[in-house]
Amino acid sequence: MIPFLSRKPLLILAIFAAGALPPLGYYLAVGRAPGVSVREAARMLSEAHSADFLVDVRERREFDANHLDGAVNWPYEEIRNPPAGQGAAAIPEQFRGKTILLICQSGIQSARAAMLLRETGLVQAISVRGGMANWVAGAPEPPAGAGFFRMRNAAGDTTGLPFRESSRTEQWAALAMFWAIKPFYVVLSLVLVGFLWRAKSPDLAALRWGLASFFAGEAFCYANFFLCRSGSPLLEYLHSFGMVLSFAFAAFALFEGMDRRLIRYSAPSERCAALGLCRACPKYTDAPCGLKRLFLFLTPACIVLCFIPLAAVPYSVSYNTRVMWVFLNYSNPVLYQLFEIRCCPFFAIGLFAAAFAVLLFKKHDPVSPAKVIFSAGAGFLGFSLFRLFLSSPYRDNIVWFTFWEEVTELIYVCGAAYVLWLFRASLLGAGKGRIQ
Repeated sequence: MIPFLSRKPLLILAIFAAGALPPLGYYLAVGRAPGVSVREAARMLSEAHSADFLVDVRERREFDANHLDGAVNWPYEEIRNPPAGQGAAAIPEQFRGKTILLICQSGIQSARAAMLLRETGLVQAISVRGGMANWVAGAPEPPAGAGFFRMRNAAGDTTGLPFRESSRTEQWAALAMFWAIKPFYVVLSLVLVGFLWRAKSPDLAALRWGLASFFAGEAFCYANFFLCRSGSPLLEYLHSFGMVLSFAFAAFALFEGMDRRLIRYSAPSERCAALGLCRACPKYTDAPCGLKRLFLFLTPACIVLCFIPLAAVPYSVSYNTRVMWVFLNYSNPVLYQLFEIRCCPFFAIGLFAAAFAVLLFKKHDPVSPAKVIFSAGAGFLGFSLFRLFLSSPYRDNIVWFTFWEEVTELIYVCGAAYVLWLFRASLLGAGKGRIQ
């Protein structure tokens, strides 16, 4: 057993520490800003004698192209960088002493603007949580679209909030995804966790942890849908982090299984399967290890791959549609994408660099701890690339993005079940009455 994995309290502490960093960073950056939900903002704006303003802090070109009817523009850059020498005097007279509701595309810039304006003491600034994406999600079902639930374009025409008719195929795909595909693999993952509960070998234990993390993440996904109409950033984050952990444990299970059951690299008294390639082995002579050198190449190569998501640009989309008789919102908020294509790659780079340093400088058995650290990095990078490669071709059609994500996860869980069944004699000790 890998020493780190055998110390469950230490492993759990490391998982909680890594998982707590992104929410903590979000809280310190913008989470402290005063904010209201879309429903509360709409109520404040609709009061008969309200003096509140809805202020759009996006760039002027974005505002001019399309904005909520009745909103006024005050770009975030002007709030953050007022003209030299003006400071608080740069606040428009119409906003002084008033309560203003700030909105942007994702709710991030509006939260920063709210904190900056609060510091002046001249404006009661409140951010609309989730920005335009949440505003669209909170829209009444068409044809309703009164008040601020209309859009005004550059020509001055008003339209309803973004609505996209889903084809019959898309509607059936959405139903199959949520009521058949997802329940099946969630239940199957829990069954596999129970089946592997007594497994002692490191690869099967890691697979059990991975499937348990996967199940927990999907449970948070269900809770977000049924309790919050998919509107809780915290529950969505827990869903995503569960997938990161699942990717990481699955990567370690693969490495450890290949090592102990096929290659025999770590077994000091057994012949390494790569000896025919290396021609010399440090187990028998003073020679460099070919697999270790291959790992030394693979680790920086993975660091390079981390720049694929880092070079991608977040793309916010939110629209309403109908699936059969149900009025639904589909969105891919910028906040979620920042975790997927910014935070995860940075975590992965740090972990890959740490694995490389362990391989390079640790004298005794560097590969064992390097595998653990590398697998953790693979979890973050794998999840980042997984979401990026699915969202890119379907960025304006979230139905297919979610459908193929669920199908891929179905393949993942069914693949784990099939491998366990296919190689049950050696993996599970079939016929021996025990789990190895």
